[in-house]
Amino acid sequence: MADHDVLALNQLAYRYAAAVDACDVAAFLAVFTPEARLRSYHPDSDEPFADLTGHDQLASIPNAMRHMFRHTTHMMTNHLVEVDGDEATGSVLCTARHLSVDPLVPAALTVIIRYVDSYRRRAGGWLIADREIRFLWSERHE
Repeated sequence: MADHDVLALNQLAYRYAAAVDACDVAAFLAVFTPEARLRSYHPDSDEPFADLTGHDQLASIPNAMRHMFRHTTHMMTNHLVEVDGDEATGSVLCTARHLSVDPLVPAALTVIIRYVDSYRRRAGGWLIADREIRFLWSERHE
């Protein structure tokens, strides 16, 4: 595994976080292959509560975040990857902090997430081909 692949995959994780936090649909889609699949799981669940495939469906995520929260910050850590040619797998931990959409409500929600990923290298670089969003736990702060 080349160091430049690890660095590129780390940057991909950070670009994903920045796109979510900015609610930027174009930047969000730019980290996924056109046919990418994204599934979301509640803690300890084996069945996803959401299962989206392709850019048309994935485009709904940044807009949903914009309507659900006033601001978010996704901090990516512990990114571990295994590269095999033009494909890779990996996992990354995320501590996501979400502020209430209502500016008069000081509540914040902190969510601990593990992303379980498959990546593909395309002409433009590494992209997410499959992502499981594994919500581990959450904490509400007033």
